[in-house]
Amino acid sequence: MRKRLLVALVFCAAGLAVAIPLGERLGYGTAQSLIACGAAGAFLGYVISIFLDIFLTNSHTSETEH
Repeated sequence: MRKRLLVALVFCAAGLAVAIPLGERLGYGTAQSLIACGAAGAFLGYVISIFLDIFLTNSHTSETEH
């Protein structure tokens, strides 16, 4: 869970970094673009971390069932 939140936080920071130029290009205000890009970045980061967790983890565990 901590890894997912960390990845979401990194993507949120990336979204905030592009928020002002993207908001100006799309005609949004500063507050609207910061909120929208930050939330979108956090959401994408969380979803990507879930997919990476599914596809990169080993599906075969070393535990034996008794």
